[in-house]
Amino acid sequence: MKRLFFLTSIVALLCSACSSNDDESSPGSPETGAKASLTVTLGGTKSNETRGVGNPTQVEENTINTFTVYIFANNRLEKAEIVSTGLSLFIDGLTTGTKKIVVIANTPAGYPNPILAEGDPYSDLGNVANYINLDDQTADPTPSLIMSGEDDITLQSESVGTNTITIPVSRIVAKIKLGTITIDPAAGLDPLLFELTGVAIIKAKSLSSVGIPSVVTAQPFYSGIEGTTVHGIYIKPYLYENITIADHDERYFYVFANIDGGSNDEEATLLTLEGAYDGEIMYFPFRLPAIARNTQHTVDITLRRLGTGSPDPEIPSDPATLTVTITPEDWIIVPTQEVEW
Repeated sequence: MKRLFFLTSIVALLCSACSSNDDESSPGSPETGAKASLTVTLGGTKSNETRGVGNPTQVEENTINTFTVYIFANNRLEKAEIVSTGLSLFIDGLTTGTKKIVVIANTPAGYPNPILAEGDPYSDLGNVANYINLDDQTADPTPSLIMSGEDDITLQSESVGTNTITIPVSRIVAKIKLGTITIDPAAGLDPLLFELTGVAIIKAKSLSSVGIPSVVTAQPFYSGIEGTTVHGIYIKPYLYENITIADHDERYFYVFANIDGGSNDEEATLLTLEGAYDGEIMYFPFRLPAIARNTQHTVDITLRRLGTGSPDPEIPSDPATLTVTITPEDWIIVPTQEVEW
C-alpha cells in the first residue's frame, strides 16, 4: 500500500507541474498555437529643431514608392512583406508575443544584400554590405529618398482582438539649402569686379546605413569641386550648382549625416561659394555644424572681402571674408504616394 501511494503522489505532482506551465506564460511570450495579425501604417515625423522660415517641403521628398515591413521576434526575422500600393499593410499568419517592426521605404534595387530570409538576425540590416550610396539619393530627375523607422509591439491572438501600429518614418539624408547671398563689400573693394559663379558641397559622406540598428556614415568623401583631398571619381556633379548674384534661389543638396562636423574640422562637411574677383578665381568655403539625418538647414551668406577668398575650395581662409547664418528648420514628412489617373 505504501508503494502504491508513493507512485500516485508522483503522478499527481507531475500533472500539477504540467498544468502550471500551460496556464502561465511570461509577458510577451507567444501563445502556443495562437495566430495573430497586424496592420502597419506609415506615419510622418519631423526633426526636433526650432522651425524657421522656408519654402514648403517638396512633394517628391515625401513620396513613398514602395516600402518593406520586417517583423522580428526575438531579433530574428519572422516575416517580411513589400508594399507598392497605399500606405498601410495587413499582415496575417503571425505568432503572438513581442515583435520589433521595421519599415524601410524607397530602397534601391538589391537592398538588402543578401535579401533577408526567415530566421535572419535583425542586425543584418546594419551590415556594411547594406550601406546606401549618396548617388542613390540625388534629385536627378526626381528624388526617391530612403526613409526608415521602427517600433515594438506585443501582438495579441486574433481571438482576443486586432493589432495595429503606426510607424513614424524619417529620411536618412539631411537637406542643405542655399538661402540669401548678400554682397556688402569692405572699403576699397568694387562689387562690380566680383562675379559669383557656383555653390558646392565639399566633403560629403559617401555611404550611410539606413539607420537600422543605428546611423552610421563612412568615408570616402564626395565633393562638387576638386580640392586638396577630394578629387577624381569622387567629384560628383550633383554636389555643384551654377549660380549668380541675381539667380541663386532654390539651390539645395542632399547629404548624409555627419556628426563629426561639430567637433572635428578635418571631418566637417563644407559649403563653398565659387567666384572671381577681377578675373581671379577664388573660393569661400565654410564648415557646416554637425549634420543629423532628416534635418533641413538654410544657409544665408554675406560676402565682404571679395578679393580675399581661398585658392582651395576645401580650405577656409580669412574668417572676416564672410558672415554665415545657418537656420535649422523642421523637415516634415507627410507620406504620400503618386497616383496616375
